[in-house]
Amino acid sequence: MEFTATDILTLLSAPFAAGSLSWRIGNKSNWDNKLHQPKDKTKPVKAQMLVYIDSRDVQDRLDEVCGMNWKDDYKEVQGRLVCNLQVGNTVRSDGAGDTDFEGEKGGLSDAFKRAAVKFGVGRYLYNAKNFPTWLDMEGHTDFDMPKIAKEQFTDIARRLGENVQTYHFWLGKIDACQSLEELEEVHAYANTYYKREQWSTGNLETYKKHLADKKAALKEKLNA
Repeated sequence: MEFTATDILTLLSAPFAAGSLSWRIGNKSNWDNKLHQPKDKTKPVKAQMLVYIDSRDVQDRLDEVCGMNWKDDYKEVQGRLVCNLQVGNTVRSDGAGDTDFEGEKGGLSDAFKRAAVKFGVGRYLYNAKNFPTWLDMEGHTDFDMPKIAKEQFTDIARRLGENVQTYHFWLGKIDACQSLEELEEVHAYANTYYKREQWSTGNLETYKKHLADKKAALKEKLNA
């Protein structure tokens, strides 16, 4: 199936499965980083959780949408690692310093993900700042929090992806089909996306009716 440059950007920007998103602690309230204890022991310590995808998720998305038609390379610019990510004939770049926990490897991964964001990959996750992602840490360690966030923020993870779902994209592709073979190919692609994006029941029913109506119209045209 052939995709236009606009199609590719749409599919690169599509949400990831809610359950595949990861979480980490961003900030803590009522916490003394030097003494590693609550500032006020009469008040709870809360953690603001940040959502993210890892570099393997980005690689998988690029492979899924672009096949072999992408590549990345790196250079150092004023002490920062910069990734040049090429998709088709377009190159977009971004950089990052070495991370505290992974050193140069972490810097490469960070630069790669930031460059991919410029193609839309995972960009919607920045909207998490508009959702309540603070958790009470009482009885829990830093190690516990990512798992707890993943369990408690399932709905937030799903809602984050609602604005970038490919629902309308695939309806348009169905409308453009000129043959039953082309329609089946479009449906095969769309099938993967609607399962991953967890379209609402109403959207899925509308999609299936749209597909059935188009199939009936093409058969009628074929038999005319």
